Amino acid sequence: MRTAKPNELNENAFPVLTAQLSEVELTRWFPISFQEITDPWAAPEPSKGALVKLDHGEYVVLDYGKDSKQLTVRIPAALDASTCLASLLREVPLPRSRILWRRADARLPGDVAAKRVAARSTVDRGKPTASSQSRERAVRKK
Repeated sequence: MRTAKPNELNENAFPVLTAQLSEVELTRWFPISFQEITDPWAAPEPSKGALVKLDHGEYVVLDYGKDSKQLTVRIPAALDASTCLASLLREVPLPRSRILWRRADARLPGDVAAKRVAARSTVDRGKPTASSQSRERAVRKK
């Protein structure tokens, strides 16, 4: 991974992933130089950003909000989102627990996240669970 020059990417980049991380983690996981973004029309909060060329050749745009501690990863529309995220996550040890959002067509590599986060709704209401059985035994003993 290296910092790219602004003229290396000549197309618009669109969000593909948002993650929550501290500024210390940002500098450790992304050992590149970021530029301060002070224009209030360019970012809704004090931010820093970078254009990065990954080892596999893809370009990604990184935007980090200093107040929200959120990193937004943007990629050119022509790139396959899943392939690009796989390349990024090969270079950056971003834990699955830090990922807040990803684009619907962007699949994460299996070693990072193979599952969607969803509420547990598969419990069969007719069958007693271990916790309900122990509660029932406690009530019967009284």
